[in-house]
Amino acid sequence: MPRILLSLVALLFAPAAAAQCLGDGVQVFPTPGAIVPINSRFLLEGVGTAREQVIGLVGKKLRLVSDSHEAEVKVQKGWESSLGRATVVLKVTGPLEPDKRYTLRLDEVLPGAAVLNGRGAVLPEWRTGKGADTQAPRWQKRPAVSEGFLRRTPQGTARFVRLNLSLREESPAYLVVKLEPRRAGPSVQQYVVPIVNNTAFIGHEACSGTFALEDGRSYRARIEAFDAAGHNAPAVPPVDFEAPADYSGQP
Repeated sequence: MPRILLSLVALLFAPAAAAQCLGDGVQVFPTPGAIVPINSRFLLEGVGTAREQVIGLVGKKLRLVSDSHEAEVKVQKGWESSLGRATVVLKVTGPLEPDKRYTLRLDEVLPGAAVLNGRGAVLPEWRTGKGADTQAPRWQKRPAVSEGFLRRTPQGTARFVRLNLSLREESPAYLVVKLEPRRAGPSVQQYVVPIVNNTAFIGHEACSGTFALEDGRSYRARIEAFDAAGHNAPAVPPVDFEAPADYSGQP
């Protein structure tokens, strides 16, 4: 089992986003602004007080609209984390049109909800590519823990481990992670983790979030990778790791 070493470099240069608190609102996958296939599906994650609101959308319908086309979106049950997050699947009924900019009308079902990963946009938007994604992603490099880090802030302590991986896939992709302690502890947490530049992070922001890792405790992550069309990559063995520990109080 790899042991995660915490270094001064990691403390100083860990991604700033990992030290922040997401607050209340929603996140959407693929990330708004991405180019998606015409058979894309979408994920909607509720964070904080928006968690129950997002769960309440299951069975309802949303609209995905362009300047010349409107698609119906059915909300299906997805994954839940007891620590402040829940994700639903947004299934588009029929293909989108190519080379169009589509807007998800979240304001019609979640008025006032902040899009936390929307790059400043009030409503999430994507541009469609030339056609459908018909190929499942393939692993070029299976997920492996490369390092762990923590950062102390006035809001609390952010604690993450970094996964390095590589997929052969043209569409945006993401991971669905089932995370549990190796010994008796909290129930299994299941949530979505974005892939950015062949990297993904497992852990929690300064105000907890998806899963509050404990100092030096052993965890097991069961990882599935999906592309924007919902195809999943071949199964991979679980990833075992130890959460980074805070040695600041030790001599």
